[in-house]
Amino acid sequence: MSAERSTTAVEPTLAARSTKLTVKGAKRAQQILDIAETLFHRQGYAQTSMEDIATASGLLKGSLYHYVSSKEDLLYMVVNDVHEVSRRQLDDARAREDLSVGERLLYFVDSQVRYNAAHVTRVAVYHHEWHRLEGARHLEVKERRKEYDRNLIDLIEEAAASGEITLKGDSRAVMMSVLAVICWPYTWYRQDALSPDALADVCVDFVRHALRVVTP
Repeated sequence: MSAERSTTAVEPTLAARSTKLTVKGAKRAQQILDIAETLFHRQGYAQTSMEDIATASGLLKGSLYHYVSSKEDLLYMVVNDVHEVSRRQLDDARAREDLSVGERLLYFVDSQVRYNAAHVTRVAVYHHEWHRLEGARHLEVKERRKEYDRNLIDLIEEAAASGEITLKGDSRAVMMSVLAVICWPYTWYRQDALSPDALADVCVDFVRHALRVVTP
């Protein structure tokens, strides 16, 4: 039995955090965030100014502050959204009692790869720029990343204990290898060459054979 395809709706609602804005204002805030995400990806977070974002959004710089307080706020929203999607997908996979443990791992790989392939720009900004967050935000994201890693290691070790995967060597090294399969396609992936579903099939099959996943 192969891993079931995830159908969980995880599309982020970044503008939904702007609870004081009207519906029109929230839509405009989302457009600003999308533009900032594109600029962070194209020219780098450090090289992007609030004036750049305002100009690309068709706003005066002063008007931009009606929607957002700082450039770092925009980066934090992107980083937080990618992390929350990843966390929910891992939690969802671990909670799937209708699947064997090995199938839960494959289900998670499928979910993550399809999300990452559909949101290449956002995922690239997350991986390249999250460390530029400062102070409490940096520490918060760092701890959340560690918790995510621990939870994925737990899933891998649970699958190994059940005899559903072959685990040779350090479980953390295995976890990092699985994450490489999940995360790094954003550096080369193009939707015009391969659909997100097709990429997910390749990655799931790779993990299945690499860990010798045994499913009922």
